[in-house]
Amino acid sequence: MGGIVPKLAHHAHMRNLPSVVQEAIQSAGLGEQGIQAVDIIAVTRGPGLAHSLGVGLNAAKTLAAALNKPLIGVHHMEAHALTARLTTCDPDHRPVDPDGSASGSSLPIGSDPYPSFPFLTLLVSGGHTLLLVAHSVDRYTTLATTVDDSIGEAFDKTARELDIPWLSGRAGGPGASLEEFAKNSVNPGRYLDRLPIPLSLRSSKSEMKFSFAGLKSAVTRIVNQEKAASPSGEIDESKRQDLAAGFQHCAVTHLCQKVEQALVDCHEQGLDISSLVISGGVGRNATLRSRMDEICSRFKYGDAIATDKMSSKEKKRLKRALLNVTGPKETVKVARSVRVICPPPKLCTDNAVMIAWTGLERYQRGLVDPYDIDIVPKWPLDMLGTGAVPE
Repeated sequence: MGGIVPKLAHHAHMRNLPSVVQEAIQSAGLGEQGIQAVDIIAVTRGPGLAHSLGVGLNAAKTLAAALNKPLIGVHHMEAHALTARLTTCDPDHRPVDPDGSASGSSLPIGSDPYPSFPFLTLLVSGGHTLLLVAHSVDRYTTLATTVDDSIGEAFDKTARELDIPWLSGRAGGPGASLEEFAKNSVNPGRYLDRLPIPLSLRSSKSEMKFSFAGLKSAVTRIVNQEKAASPSGEIDESKRQDLAAGFQHCAVTHLCQKVEQALVDCHEQGLDISSLVISGGVGRNATLRSRMDEICSRFKYGDAIATDKMSSKEKKRLKRALLNVTGPKETVKVARSVRVICPPPKLCTDNAVMIAWTGLERYQRGLVDPYDIDIVPKWPLDMLGTGAVPE
C-alpha cells in the first residue's frame, strides 16, 4: 500500500539515530576539538510525525545542553524553502573593484546567500503541495495549498495504478519512475480529452489552491475502462505510457497556472519577486522545471509596481532597487527575468543538510530557542515569526 507506519518509524528512529549521529561526527573532520568544534545544534521541530520528531528533538536537546551550545528548532518547510540559499551562487553578482570596474570574481557561498528575498517557493512532495512567499528568514506567506491530495501522492498512486516498475536507488520511487516511463510515450495526447486540468475553468482559474483528487480519479476511470475493453483484461504498455504522459502534463500544467497567477498577484502588490525556488521530491521532475522556466521568463525582476498596500519601508526598498545605482562598494544589478532555482536533486527530498543550513540562517539572526522547546506536529509556516505555535 505504501506510506509510513508511525509506530515502525518511531522505533526505527530510536534504533538508528545514535549510530547516525556518531557517524556524522566521525566523518565531519572536526579535528582535535571533535564535537566541541560544533557551534550550534539544529533539529527539526515540526511539522511531522509526533513520535519521530520527539526522538530527534530529545537527542538534540541533550547534545546542546551537554555541550553548552545554542539550540535551534527548525520548521521543516522553512528548511526546504531556504536550501537554495546554500546551494546557489548569484550568477549576476559582479563585485565592483576600487577603480569602479566590475570584477569577474563571485562571492563564496554563504557570505551573501542567494536568492535574495522576497522569492517564491513551490514545495511539491508526497506530503505537501505548497506555494508561498519567502519575505525573509522567519517570515512567510502561504499563497496556495492543496485542498485534497498532494501532487506527490497523485504521482505515486498513478504510478501504482499503471503498474509502472520502480527505479532503484534513492532517486527512485514511483514518482521518478512515472516521469521516466512517460518519456517513452509515442502519443502523449491520446487521453488529454479525458483528463482534466484541475481548477482551470474560467470560474476557478484564478483561485489560489491546488487539487489533484479529480485528476487521480480520472486516471483510475480510464484504467478501468481500458481493462474492460481489452480481451486480456490488461492495458498494453504503449497506452500506459501515453496515460502516464497525459497525467504528468495535466498535473504540471495545474502547478504552472497557479504559479503564474501568483507572480501576477505579487507584481501587482509591489512584491519584487527575485526567483522561484522549487523543492521537494517532485521538484526533481525535469518537465516541471522546464515548464516553470517558460512561465518565469515572462516576468521581470526589478519592475514591481508600488501600491497603496505597501508599507513606507517596502516602498523605499522597492525605490532603491529600481534606481539601480552603482558605486565603488556596491554590486552591479542586471535587469533580468524571474529565475527558476532548484536545489540539487539529492537535496530536494528531506535531508539533514537543509536543517543544518536553516539552523545557521536563524542563528545568524539571533533566533535561538530555549532547551525546553517542544515538538510541533502541526505547524503552519505562516505562524513563524509570530511568537506563537499551535498547542
